[in-house]
Amino acid sequence: MVEATQKISLPDFPKEIQADPHDVPYTKEQLLKFYWAMRLARTFEERLATLYRQGKILGAVYLGMGQEATSVGCASLLQKGDIFSTVARNLSAWFYVGVQPEHVMARWMGKDQPPSHGRELGLFLADLENYGLAPYHNGAMGSWIPAGAGYALAFKMRRQPNIYLAFTGDGATSPGDFYEGLNFASIHKLPLVIICEVNQFAYSTPPEKQMPVKNVVDRAPAFNIYAEMAFGNDLFTVIETARRGIEHARSGKGPALIEFKTFRQRGHGEHDDCSYVPEELRTFWEERDPLVMYHRWLLDRAKIAADEIDRLDEEAVRRVDAAIEYAESLPYPKPETVTDRLFAPSPHDPRPEDRKNLYEPIENPAIPSLTATRERPTGGGHF
Repeated sequence: MVEATQKISLPDFPKEIQADPHDVPYTKEQLLKFYWAMRLARTFEERLATLYRQGKILGAVYLGMGQEATSVGCASLLQKGDIFSTVARNLSAWFYVGVQPEHVMARWMGKDQPPSHGRELGLFLADLENYGLAPYHNGAMGSWIPAGAGYALAFKMRRQPNIYLAFTGDGATSPGDFYEGLNFASIHKLPLVIICEVNQFAYSTPPEKQMPVKNVVDRAPAFNIYAEMAFGNDLFTVIETARRGIEHARSGKGPALIEFKTFRQRGHGEHDDCSYVPEELRTFWEERDPLVMYHRWLLDRAKIAADEIDRLDEEAVRRVDAAIEYAESLPYPKPETVTDRLFAPSPHDPRPEDRKNLYEPIENPAIPSLTATRERPTGGGHF
């Protein structure tokens, strides 16, 4: 007996960017900056996938290929003092705001480089001072939503005209943190903007198997908040849709939930072979690749010379090659530093010259928290 295949419902999103070049309020330099961030991220992640298979990357690798337009479009709307957080697929947003590929590659290789010194995956970058990039909240899925509400509350209490923008996926809208954060933000009318990238699968689970509603924005009425949904692979559609939500939040009217329909071109991680993705669905979205669509638009509609775009493509390859060379030249963290930063600084911390004694028998532990019953000298410190 031939097993019946489930009919796939596909949206009617166009294969080409619809914006008229005469109507977009950007200079050629700005248009090429959009392209550069998307192209650099795509080139970087293509090489990252290869390095993972060569065993040069520590831990799992998560890529954002196919979602570059949502990242760049939203990042382009951030203002000085705004804060944003990313999850696993927003590398192009990092590059748009100025993060250097060398530093990202070094993190993926687990090298001894600030701020994590080899203690996190490359996708968990945080740098509030230079980029307004909030720490990844590596707890429950969706925990960045209530944390973002906290940042937004601080903006409101300080009367700062800033917003907190949180990228997330549809899978992270089902856990409780999503509801708690949005409920709190709605009650207090906080400047929180949620950018939900619906990339068709929460790991391997399609939206209809993990949500009782058709769209993420259908959950917005429960919070009485502004919500809008749009095609996430058209860069200018992303910008205009996100702009409305951001302006709503920045003007003091409360949070906004923006949903972008897009597609994750690779597996949940590079360990995932994507065998659960129907071929018809993959073909539909690959015909709407955001980088390819924007490349065509620049050439055919904006009439930007092909050699200018080619130079950016070539420069992206050079920058990624240089990033790999830089990362490979760095040392790994020293094993004796493994317990660094697990506890707040204390006068009882081991001195550098005592590192060799760090791994003592449990009867004579060197870690302060394990010595709670011992007598301690008084006079400050945490222990």
